[in-house]
Formats: sequence, C-alpha cells, structure tokens
Amino acid sequence: MSLDPTIVAIACAATATIFLGSAAMKFYGPMEFRAAVESYRLVPETTAVALAWIVPALELAGALGLMVAATRGAAALLLLSLLVVFTGAIALNLARGRRDLDCGCFGPLLRQQLSVALVARNGVLALVVVIAAARGDARPLAPLDYATIASAAAALVLLYGAANYLLATAPTVVALRTRDA
Repeated sequence: MSLDPTIVAIACAATATIFLGSAAMKFYGPMEFRAAVESYRLVPETTAVALAWIVPALELAGALGLMVAATRGAAALLLLSLLVVFTGAIALNLARGRRDLDCGCFGPLLRQQLSVALVARNGVLALVVVIAAARGDARPLAPLDYATIASAAAALVLLYGAANYLLATAPTVVALRTRDA
C-alpha cells in the first residue's frame, strides 16, 4: 500500500522536527536527562550516564535519516524502536505506581510527570512514524504540495507542543483546583 507522497512528507517533516527538538534539549541538559533516566530505576547508574548521550544521538540520527529517502525506512525503525523503549519504561513505572517522575522527554525544557496520557501520546507519535516510513506513490510533488507539507508539518509540531504543555501543566492545574475547592 502506498500513500500520497505529501502525507508521507508531512509525517517525515513533523516527526523529524519533534525528534530534533527532543535531541537538542537533551544535549543542552545532559545532567537533567541523566537524572531522569536514573529515576526510572531500569538501568545501572553507569548505563544511565552513557544513555544520557546515546539516546539524543540516536534521536538526532533518526530525525536526520527521515529526511533522506534512502535512509527513511531504517530511520523510522530506529525512532519507532526508541518510542517502544520509552513507552515501555513509562508503562512499567506507572505499573509500579511511580507517577512523580519527570519523563525526560524534552530534557530541561519541559518537565512532565509520568501518565497514561504520555503512553497515548507516544502511541500517536508512533503512528506518525509508521506513516513516515510508508512508501509514497510515484506522483511528483507540485509547488502547492510543498506549501501544504510545510504548513501541515508546522501545525502538527505546534499541536504536539501544545499537547505536551497541557500534559506538563495538568498536575498543577489539578492541584490548584483541589486546593480552591
């Protein structure tokens, strides 16, 4: 099955932008990301030190790889694998009753507590990665397609950012509501 190449390009551009941003924030604050990895209690401390650099490097490689047709499939598989690991780590800690951890998704930029909503968010992002990996049909892109790709990818990234902000601020809003009640 092949999709319209515009849809594939939108998914590639949006996913690449999200993972570039994630990698950049983790590189900007590696100690904060390392602390987030350690707080999950899934790997030894020495492994967490290495993961603080390996994970953003893999995110960067995957994001850049999505933008090149020859590496798109491998890049999408890499990013999908990362999402499965991230989501599994979140789900395992939720099952342990450990919600008060920073997910570490965007380094020091946006602290988010673990929640089922993060699992759902990652599921939606995984679907976009799968679309990015799909084969586009042979239709050549027209000038209007490029405007559509840029606009739609920007809109998806903004929606993703807004959803992340809502997830990050939700515990504070709930606390304020219960305090005032």
